[in-house]
Amino acid sequence: MLPGDLRYRRGVRALTLAVAAGCAAAFPALSAPATAAPPEITCGWSPRINADTFNVAFPDTFANYWMTLVPAAPGAGVTLRGEFPHARYISFVTYSALGEATDVVTDTSITPDAGSVNPFPDGADRQAANRSYTVRVVAGERPANPEPNTLYARPANGVIPVLYRVYRPDAGRDAMGGTGLPRTTVHTAGGGSYDLADCGTSTSASDPHGVFSQGRSRLGGRAVPPPHAPQWAGREGGGLFPNPDNKYLATLVDTGRTAVVRGRLPDTPDTYPGTARMDAAQLRYWSMCTGDGPSTSTIGCLVDDELPVDANGEYTIVVSAPEQRPDPACGVAWLPANSGETLLIMRNMLPSGDFPNAVQGADPENPEPVLGPYYPRITYPSGSADADGVCPAIR
Repeated sequence: MLPGDLRYRRGVRALTLAVAAGCAAAFPALSAPATAAPPEITCGWSPRINADTFNVAFPDTFANYWMTLVPAAPGAGVTLRGEFPHARYISFVTYSALGEATDVVTDTSITPDAGSVNPFPDGADRQAANRSYTVRVVAGERPANPEPNTLYARPANGVIPVLYRVYRPDAGRDAMGGTGLPRTTVHTAGGGSYDLADCGTSTSASDPHGVFSQGRSRLGGRAVPPPHAPQWAGREGGGLFPNPDNKYLATLVDTGRTAVVRGRLPDTPDTYPGTARMDAAQLRYWSMCTGDGPSTSTIGCLVDDELPVDANGEYTIVVSAPEQRPDPACGVAWLPANSGETLLIMRNMLPSGDFPNAVQGADPENPEPVLGPYYPRITYPSGSADADGVCPAIR
């Protein structure tokens, strides 16, 4: 979800405790067979997590997140059975007690159930009718030869946090891409099993284009502060529930100043209209967001397939206070700035093998040489907006 080598331990704890409160107050010692969920376990997946619900760890507004806490008693395990959603990307990621990713199962690596189709590999049938899959979550170290469709994790206080992500659902689909959440089945050490219901309403709609309230609570200091624009630095995600399939660039925009960001937009699959096949592309997904560093909250995001570009495939993004927002008729994009320092975050997801200009291959301290024209260059206009090639603000 997040961008940087940032250690907001209380934010991680707040997210985990919020899920625990909504899902399960405590997991029992799962040592005997069971046919129904014990009363201590009330549900499986949390309600949807996003900037409009629980705005921490810099969520991308065009993605949706659900967490579950998997019991990690010896011999216990969990099976997740679902249908591949109509979306750009999904994954399952396990985390440590500090919110650090420990394992990931990415959509393209999931073998579908017999008779079903995985719609995510290049050229796959995105509209296949049969699209079911099964993923297991196992407590323990990932072996040298892991089982297919299996997530491994070291238990943290008796549970394993698992995040399920759905990026950019197709037009007309809900946040889950039209196929619901995976069914969660707990298997006990004694050979029993039981299904968990979801924790609450998970189909709530959200506006990914919204400007979200700025959190004011401070969750700790930055371990490694990002540079100030116009420089960017690479970020791995630190302890804020990162997505291992993403790499990030981050920088801070000067307080109270309008910034202009320009760069070339990588090619990404055209999935949003509900296309028939998964296109091969330079990146699976690209976005740029603004955030509030102290609270790790997202302010607003832009997504690749909506970003206006010129004849050379280059975009212009204005980062400013709402009163300085450029007129949409000008053909430039806008991101809302914070009233204090604004953190800019650029995501690159799953670059193709023949795309050398992704963040994944760049020096975190000096990413510009590898990114080349895809490096987001930032300027601070002086004088009139027209004189600097940026449209006038809406007054």
